[in-house]
Amino acid sequence: MTTPGPSRGDPPRHDPFGDERGLVGKILLVWLLLAAVVVVGAIDAGSILLTRSRATDLAKDASVSAAEALRQSGDEEQAKLAALDTIADADEPLRLKRIGVGRRTVTVVLVGRADTLVVGRIPFLDDLERVTVSGSTSAPRD
Repeated sequence: MTTPGPSRGDPPRHDPFGDERGLVGKILLVWLLLAAVVVVGAIDAGSILLTRSRATDLAKDASVSAAEALRQSGDEEQAKLAALDTIADADEPLRLKRIGVGRRTVTVVLVGRADTLVVGRIPFLDDLERVTVSGSTSAPRD
């Protein structure tokens, strides 16, 4: 008596969930790709935060020097030149957007772009790469 089962003429049955050959390699590849995406995202986020921090410090320094020049000379043009000198001496890749000299405050607005690996190359993420910061300092006139 023969046992029921596949005979030589029957095609082998294929169970899609029973064949696990190469599954470890595929899972490892997916995890490596996921880790690479996380690492690149972290590098880009760090670059954006570092650029924002440096720009904020520079805007604050420029507004302080402008406020000091305004206190000493009382001339708005001298205050603006002092802010421009501070920005030029910093050697940062930032552009001056605006210097506002008011009655009681000096405001400096700077614009720059962070050096990123991926964010700047994706059109809908391009705004994350652009950094706009301002720094204000009170400048009471005598």
